[in-house]
Amino acid sequence: MKIEFHDGENYTVVSLEGELDIENSSDFKEKAMMKILNGHPNMIIDLSQVVYVDSSGLGVLVFLQKNTRLNGGSLVIVGATEQIRRTMKITHLDELFKFYSTLKEAIDENSNWK
Repeated sequence: MKIEFHDGENYTVVSLEGELDIENSSDFKEKAMMKILNGHPNMIIDLSQVVYVDSSGLGVLVFLQKNTRLNGGSLVIVGATEQIRRTMKITHLDELFKFYSTLKEAIDENSNWK
């Protein structure tokens, strides 16, 4: 899995590519937590290039959602495929996240990030 972090003014965009699964979810979790703990609690997770998410990947997203909130921020998801959205709906995780189609939409809708 390819993981890239891009810091905006009041948020960090995390672009993922490939599969978010048990083989790489720990690495993703560790790197994202470092960002949160280093003062970047607002995250946009870009899943537009993610082809598969297993239960460990979903668990990391939930963990990061909780930790962004505990650190005064929030986490939103951009570009989730229909398959990923369906998996989140089946597991009721769709109720925990805000979903956006584009990065611009996510940034515009969360302009209150401090």
